[in-house]
Amino acid sequence: MTAAAARCLAFATVAAVGIGWSAASAGDAVRDDLQRVQDAPAPKPAPTKRMPQLNTLRDVGLALEICWEANEPPLAQARPGMNVTVMLTFNKKGEILGEPRFTFVTPEASQETRALYEQAVVAAINACTPLPITEALGNALAGTPKVMPFIDRRNQKGI
Repeated sequence: MTAAAARCLAFATVAAVGIGWSAASAGDAVRDDLQRVQDAPAPKPAPTKRMPQLNTLRDVGLALEICWEANEPPLAQARPGMNVTVMLTFNKKGEILGEPRFTFVTPEASQETRALYEQAVVAAINACTPLPITEALGNALAGTPKVMPFIDRRNQKGI
């Protein structure tokens, strides 16, 4: 198992347990993701139908983080610390309203790197949405813009 896959496995397990999956179902979902990592050149997170219902904004952030980890640009093209912040608006069903709006991209990055990361963020959002949100969270989120950061933490010291 590569270091990146191990880190993804650890994060997915912690995040899955943090959003209410039981240890058994989290392990099953993680094993499915690992199989895809080994078999597919561009891994995708587990389909949203297997994801538990999200009940808080923190749950939404964790779900998007899992999708981001699965869709980050290749390590050979990575820029440690690259930050892309996106404004998203959801409807009651967890679907994206309109297009994601990029509100910040690390200014020192080249145009090619910016484009690569913007494409990866869009792929991560597309892989995750519609989010399986509860009715209460859907009512609270509907039509309200939320700013979500996507940060490449790979190859940074201490991580």
